[in-house]
Amino acid sequence: MGYTLEKVTAAAEDVLAADPGPGGRQKVRALLEDALKDEAFVARHLGDDVPERKILYTDPQLGFCVLAHVYKGARESDPHDHGPTWAIY
Repeated sequence: MGYTLEKVTAAAEDVLAADPGPGGRQKVRALLEDALKDEAFVARHLGDDVPERKILYTDPQLGFCVLAHVYKGARESDPHDHGPTWAIY
């Protein structure tokens, strides 16, 4: 399947609208995992021209974001709290 950002975010919106809890987030994680196996999708959204952190999409109704993190070289981050939000890496 060829993934587009529009298809991925629409599917994520449908999943989270139906199940905003841990089960829905797990389904979104699996969706993103599959999309990131698509070389064309990765090249389009995570190429060398992408800054270290770029918001690719913000859902207007549910408020979730899809971010691209493209680091040049190794990075370290201390453990940190996302507060009442969650992140899928």
